[in-house]
Amino acid sequence: MEDHFLQSSYAQEIMEFHCPRYDELPGIDLYMDQVLSVIEDALRVFSLGEKMLTSSMVNNYVKQKIVSPPVNKKYSRKHLAYLMVVCILKKVFSISEICRMITMQMESHPLETTYDLFCQEMEQALRTAFVGDPMDEMQDKGQEAELLRSAVLSFAQKVRVQKYLEYRLEKDHAEEKGE
Repeated sequence: MEDHFLQSSYAQEIMEFHCPRYDELPGIDLYMDQVLSVIEDALRVFSLGEKMLTSSMVNNYVKQKIVSPPVNKKYSRKHLAYLMVVCILKKVFSISEICRMITMQMESHPLETTYDLFCQEMEQALRTAFVGDPMDEMQDKGQEAELLRSAVLSFAQKVRVQKYLEYRLEKDHAEEKGE
């Protein structure tokens, strides 16, 4: 019975998901309604019947300085990349945590590289979450046991990221004070 889920259209939709890479995002500047359409279309598989992004969300992200302000009411490829990451990660992390993660990544790699790595890692994580390791003993215990493991691993990974962000924040403050 559990194999039916992996063969369902729900699972197939996730397995076939492709996060548009930086160069695949529109190369021309877009107005708000176009931005919303591009993001909704790209992330439709995750929407669960609710809007992934609204104009008021975008305006709040600009006010909170997560996303830079539009130029002449138009948003660039850079804006789209930031918004894609925020829309995906906000289901798990707070906006301030997402900001810190983006800032840390941008310190070590250019936006294009960081965004493409994000897309690649997300696609791999989805495949791993849905297919898993064929040698995993948990598969013998049924779909519900695998689901339980996924839930606790989600929690564990979230805690790992939060603790690392906390560590980095403390380390950065200590460096600013010259300690």
